[in-house]
Amino acid sequence: MKARLVAALENVRLACETLMLNRFRSFLTALGIFIGVLLVVAVASVLNGFRQTVVDQVEQFGTNNVYIYRLPFVQLGPMSREMRNRKPLRLADAEAIRRHCPSVELCSPDIQVPTFLRRAIHGREEIDSPRLRGVFPDNVEVANRVVAEGRFFTDQENEHRIPVVVLGWAAAEALFPNGGAVGKEILVDGRKYTVVGTLEKRKEGPFGGQNEEDTLFLAPYWTMRRFYPGEDDHFLAARSVPGELPQAIDEITQILRRQRRVRWDDDNNFEIGTADTLIASFDDIVFAVLGVMFLLSTVGFMVGGVGVMNIMLVSVKERTREIGLRKAVGARRRDILLQFLVEAMVLCAIGGLAGLVVAEGLLGLVGLVLPQLAADTPMWARVFAFAGSASVGLFFGLWPAWKAASLDPVEALRWE
Repeated sequence: MKARLVAALENVRLACETLMLNRFRSFLTALGIFIGVLLVVAVASVLNGFRQTVVDQVEQFGTNNVYIYRLPFVQLGPMSREMRNRKPLRLADAEAIRRHCPSVELCSPDIQVPTFLRRAIHGREEIDSPRLRGVFPDNVEVANRVVAEGRFFTDQENEHRIPVVVLGWAAAEALFPNGGAVGKEILVDGRKYTVVGTLEKRKEGPFGGQNEEDTLFLAPYWTMRRFYPGEDDHFLAARSVPGELPQAIDEITQILRRQRRVRWDDDNNFEIGTADTLIASFDDIVFAVLGVMFLLSTVGFMVGGVGVMNIMLVSVKERTREIGLRKAVGARRRDILLQFLVEAMVLCAIGGLAGLVVAEGLLGLVGLVLPQLAADTPMWARVFAFAGSASVGLFFGLWPAWKAASLDPVEALRWE
């Protein structure tokens, strides 16, 4: 074992010396591997940071929440006809969940009011297409909202259909850049509302993008039904009793199947999501992108590997006489094979290591310049990139090494 270790270290030393004798050629050969590793680490880091931002946003609403809607929360590809024709969830569905689901603490329905091409106005400040939503007062608890100024509206204001509104952080900043929103009146879609509160800023979206929750105009549910009586497409958010999330999901599923008269052998005509399922749905998208990245990186490694094989074949030809001398003094085929194979692997490993170092440095620099760009290099990306670079040397260096080991010593000594 000790002899093998000494031999391996000697091969590495010889490989480094040979590469140093041809620095520029070695640099150009390793450049393809370097670029491949750099791209793998950079893309994986950005995707991992993007995913973590989404996870933080989803978990911000609470890990015990259950979300119910008639359409999928994440849809890849066109919707089926069955999905498009699903009937909306009703207020009665939320009331049935409240009454018959013991594992559910709160259930808060809301309606999204279409305000496309409408405006929210205060003085000279305007917002195009404001996101106006009618909710119940308990929405502040279910969605883990934090009031920054003023208060949330009350049950009495909801029941009496009072035109009051709570502004998300970005909506308040846009209409009241100097502050002081509470108590002021605004126009939304031509209707007058009194601002009773503003919300704290939510975590930013991926790449520093604005969180859509910060753009909301939250008004009492029954006020919205008064102004928009035709809107009846509900989104339900429920919070389970701590530790009873699976039971809550089962209870909600059974109640809604009964409410919506779903046959026992038919699939649900509604969607139920939790923080975990939403993250899993997003992971499907991330993994698809990673699959494409791995495919492209494999192509890049192959291109770099062809360059490595070409240079190693040239090196074998240039050192034919050296190979003959080594064989003449007792070197075995295995020794020659390992020498050239180790040289190819060292060359690729140096390119891979340089790619890792430069990628980490660039990501750190970008993080200082653009702190809103979330980028976090996962360990698996480092391992994959470095192992991939070393594997390229092993795979593409095998043929040149075998060719060197197969040279006839007499013919090699005659080589000029």
